[in-house]
Amino acid sequence: MCGRMANKKQRRKMKLLILSVLYAFLNFGSAPKTTLNVEITNVKKAKGKLWIGIYKPNEKFGGDKPGIYKLIDVQSAGNQNATFELEPGRYALAVYHDLNNNNEMDKNLVGIPKEPYGFSKDFRPKFSAPKFTDCAFDVPAAGQKISVKITD
Repeated sequence: MCGRMANKKQRRKMKLLILSVLYAFLNFGSAPKTTLNVEITNVKKAKGKLWIGIYKPNEKFGGDKPGIYKLIDVQSAGNQNATFELEPGRYALAVYHDLNNNNEMDKNLVGIPKEPYGFSKDFRPKFSAPKFTDCAFDVPAAGQKISVKITD
């Protein structure tokens, strides 16, 4: 009977060891995460959704859907907040207020947005869409808070 209990304890220890090694292996190389707090200001209408996209340098800024994004249901006018957990690094942010919930940025005949939008660093494009470098900001290991004012 003592032999069986010893074997059970050994098997339990072995399972625990294997699970610990597996967990360490799966998490090896993954960079530590930090927090990016985003405040969207100048939200005038209590309807629709805010689409907030966080772009990495290797992604097409403002084009395809970024790897990191959030949708926020706008329940009231006023400032809206979002939190992202991401690796420290360089990013750019684009946001638009989808007032009619059609999941796309509505534009006029010449391509100018008809719905409120904004970019990190409160960059305001004049004649063309912004580039990543126009809106890029750093997120340090200690985290970051940014504010983006959307257009009227």
